[in-house]
Amino acid sequence: MTSKIGWSRSRRWLLETCARRFVLTYPGCSGISSQQPAPTPRLRMKRLIDGVRRDLFEDRSEGHAWSKRLHRVVLERRMEAAGDTLNLDAVARRRRARREVLKICLLLRHPWMQHHFPLGGRCQVPSPLHYVDLGYGPLWAAPQAVIGGRRSRVVLLRRGRHNAPVDDLEAAVSRRWTLHTSSEPVDRTVTVIRWVSASWLHHVVLVTPELEAASEALIAHDRRAIAGLQRRWQRHGLASLPLATSRVHCRSCPFAEGCPMGANDAGEIHAPRAPSTRS
Repeated sequence: MTSKIGWSRSRRWLLETCARRFVLTYPGCSGISSQQPAPTPRLRMKRLIDGVRRDLFEDRSEGHAWSKRLHRVVLERRMEAAGDTLNLDAVARRRRARREVLKICLLLRHPWMQHHFPLGGRCQVPSPLHYVDLGYGPLWAAPQAVIGGRRSRVVLLRRGRHNAPVDDLEAAVSRRWTLHTSSEPVDRTVTVIRWVSASWLHHVVLVTPELEAASEALIAHDRRAIAGLQRRWQRHGLASLPLATSRVHCRSCPFAEGCPMGANDAGEIHAPRAPSTRS
């Protein structure tokens, strides 16, 4: 039974990297009403930066451009307001703020952004916490921006190089999310702008009917895997679940204390890493 199982990129990442952390993070299937652990400092910082970028984009859409100094001051003040939850001292906060100001400055200077998102250009910044329910469960796939007027363009901001074809499938999922929240036509292309080696690189994903079908198959596959993982946990307990195959995935894990990964370099004694979709 896979009804009402939620899907998001973060859920998919946890599903692939550490089954134990997945079930502890999302003990319920939908992920809507389950008790969630406190956000890590890294997640708090991401949400803070996303919130500032949303305000900057919305002001730019209304014709108000932020200066570098204003952007930096807003970031630093919100970091100060967050206090110790970010686990950063004053020097680290200033350094992080300067780095973020540079990134956004370069982003707005990118030729694609200058053409499609000039000062006063239309832009919507949906909340990443907003989901749509397509019948089988909640879907969290909000893009970083929806730009344009008569035909909106979905914009995704990512880190690291393009990893086809999974990234293209996730782009199609974000367009699908936008279609269910927008009252206006949405362009068939998704613009993905990636931060790679201190510069922004962009590519355009054309969402064909075949790619749409493949993205739906990806979600269905992940939902079956989640359902199987939940059954396995309920029947056999946490000890039956595979661990992360690399300690890299254990960084900032809120469930590290008491985890067998602390005594094992990898989860060889546990079940195979990928949860079964047939259990």
